[in-house]
Amino acid sequence: MYIIFFGTGQFAVESLVKLHLSNHNILMVVTQPDSKQGRGHNYKPSPVKSKALELGLEVFQPVDVNNIDSIAKLRATNADIFIVVSYGSLLKNELLNITKYKSINLHPSLLPLYRGAAPIQRTLMNGDTITGATVIEITEKLDAGDMLEQVKLEIDDEWNYGDLSSKLSAIGSKLLLLALEKIQNNKVIKTKQSEHYTYAKKIKKDEKYLDFNFKADVVANKVRGLYPILTPTAIYNNHYLGITKVKVERELNLTGKIGEVLKIDKKKGILVKCLENGIWILGVKPEGKKEMSHLDFINGTHIKVGEKILHKEIHNVF
Repeated sequence: MYIIFFGTGQFAVESLVKLHLSNHNILMVVTQPDSKQGRGHNYKPSPVKSKALELGLEVFQPVDVNNIDSIAKLRATNADIFIVVSYGSLLKNELLNITKYKSINLHPSLLPLYRGAAPIQRTLMNGDTITGATVIEITEKLDAGDMLEQVKLEIDDEWNYGDLSSKLSAIGSKLLLLALEKIQNNKVIKTKQSEHYTYAKKIKKDEKYLDFNFKADVVANKVRGLYPILTPTAIYNNHYLGITKVKVERELNLTGKIGEVLKIDKKKGILVKCLENGIWILGVKPEGKKEMSHLDFINGTHIKVGEKILHKEIHNVF
């Protein structure tokens, strides 16, 4: 089939590559305009744009994909189908109706669970043990179209956002190819979504601040769900301390104040008291420095038992 691929984030790159290597023909890659990033505010292309150019594909970056000019440009390609993966904008009906086949989307959750912008993050932050990927037909209502394919994935309790995103990207790309084959051969079986759905709202920057006044599992799941897209942050010695990897301690009978450093073990990490149980801090990112192991942090700061790692919600800092 002749395809126009819509994608922006890293999650979409695997699908783009798999489609490029298949017997389908990608006519054009539509991605978001280059964005300003970093302290220098230099313009940086999306991961999808970078990969598309590497593959020698034509790239289109409209500010508004649904305006008259964009629709005319896309209509002129005579594409059979639009495929959307982590694009970042909704496609309206006027655009969706110009292809031979209905447009499809790869969504990283077991729909109707976790419709919305942050399904992978919310899945991990909620402590789920099962997730998956779903291919759906696109409608104007967000993530609400009929389901064409779905696959489940068990979540390892040590996976963070980066790990789970990579796994779902890989299995999701295969699911897309399976859906395309069935569409092409008129063998699609559609399943309507239940109206009993959950919504994964967009992650806000101030959600990165850790609060040890929660159970250790809640704190650990937040670290897993945010990193490495957003660095979970606390305060140590009046400086920001990014916490990149943790492990829950359930066996020890812990006494102490919330946020207090209870143990320092060069093999196991830095043990901090939570509302219930505690967490071993295994990886950190001190303010203005690169990520490091707990051992390097211990040796560099000489952190002591009895000191506190605090929660302090500060907005618009990073």
